[in-house]
Amino acid sequence: MSIEIKNLSYVYDPKAAFSKRALDDVSFEIEDGDFFGIIGHTGSGKSTLVTHFNGLVPVQSGTIIVDGVDLSKKYDKKALRAKVGMVFQYPEYQLFADTVGEDVAFGPKNLGLSKEEIAQRVKTAITLVGLDYDEIKNRSPFELSGGQMRRVALAGVIAMKPSILVLDEPTAGLDPTGKKDILNLINSLRTTVKIVVVISHNMDEVAEYCNHVAVLKEGKNLGVFTPSQLFGGDTAEKLGVELPSVTRLARKLVAKGLPISGDVISEVELIASIAKAKGVTL
Repeated sequence: MSIEIKNLSYVYDPKAAFSKRALDDVSFEIEDGDFFGIIGHTGSGKSTLVTHFNGLVPVQSGTIIVDGVDLSKKYDKKALRAKVGMVFQYPEYQLFADTVGEDVAFGPKNLGLSKEEIAQRVKTAITLVGLDYDEIKNRSPFELSGGQMRRVALAGVIAMKPSILVLDEPTAGLDPTGKKDILNLINSLRTTVKIVVVISHNMDEVAEYCNHVAVLKEGKNLGVFTPSQLFGGDTAEKLGVELPSVTRLARKLVAKGLPISGDVISEVELIASIAKAKGVTL
């Protein structure tokens, strides 16, 4: 299982006087098991890139190969969209059915599955996102809290049993507890989902959850890094990427004379580094 992106370019309204190049010769690979982050400022091409993965945006120039399927050639879009689940920013805005159960069942119904299989998938997906199936299945999704609505929207994608899950700013608009809950939920799905791709502006989340990160700028790929590579040294500064809050705090402590590493990217690393500097055994 992999996503191979080779020399991908995309121009919006190519024949118009004010055409816009959204992607410019982008190449990298997302491998089986990756929790892959894609970052960059607004307008850098992140959303345009990921909407190629399930065929919502057609390949204009270059190649994308998803699990062996070349999207620059003729392929089965229905099969691809069953394999690649897409969760857009503020997915709760896409809820539409009268009940939670009906909303989650929409995707599986489009796959032409039996009623028994659909019912089982709906129950499993709602349970997986941490909601009580019996309590919530017949409720209107619009009566739920924002966090619950987002879980229902995610359940609708999970019910398709995708092997690749793509999320565009999945924690946007949530409070700190809600953000943590959603990211832990996504991380817990990795027993069945082979690849998770996340667009994020939150470098704390990227540092904690992602194992590889692609940095986009004005449609170009500036490189793929591990979080330690990206946020260590001066790499992030050179690329115009904000540091995680933990790293910023560590560097302020270093500037104050505390003999710790300024390249830590997690709270655990920071606490261990401070304890070592103070001679404290945890």
